[in-house]
Amino acid sequence: MPQPESPKPTRREILKAGGLGLLTVTLGGQWVHLSPAEAQAAGAPLAVLTPEEAATLAALGERLVPGSRKAGVVPFVDYQLAAAPDDCMLMIQYLGVDPPFTPFYRMGLGALEAAAQDRHQSPFAKLEDAPAEALIAAMAEGKLEGWAGPPPPFFYFVLRNDACDVMYGTEKGFAALGVPYAAHIRPPSEWGETS
Repeated sequence: MPQPESPKPTRREILKAGGLGLLTVTLGGQWVHLSPAEAQAAGAPLAVLTPEEAATLAALGERLVPGSRKAGVVPFVDYQLAAAPDDCMLMIQYLGVDPPFTPFYRMGLGALEAAAQDRHQSPFAKLEDAPAEALIAAMAEGKLEGWAGPPPPFFYFVLRNDACDVMYGTEKGFAALGVPYAAHIRPPSEWGETS
């Protein structure tokens, strides 16, 4: 017998969870709070990105910041794109780009995918190291001919920040870098702590 769907959380509950670095997603008909890494491991459904865009984002994030795929860069970005612009925690919100932000990501990921297909007849997510790294270097330098998306170096900058946020924007992330965690205001919970 199917489980009844739990009531949708209130905006206040979603914002509180987001302040702790948690994503509010529905799994098996139940609303749950998960860290980006937990959402990645659980296969949380995408709200905005297509599976192809998610694969490109995961591959790009992993190449820009190793470990970001497992840390949940795809659920993090997808969840933030689905949020109201004022609640979005992506770096792009602070860089003078007007919302909605989904077209920026969709166009950038599409342009990268087109460049991979044009140069290597392969999806970006399936490229070997050397061709993928060459595409990323050309993107960062703004040297991709035929690019039909946001300015390539800007897109690189934004996506690298998203991958860094999900990987190192936590007390554990600071520790992995050997940097003392000295928050002016200590968060009430660790990023990803679910209890």
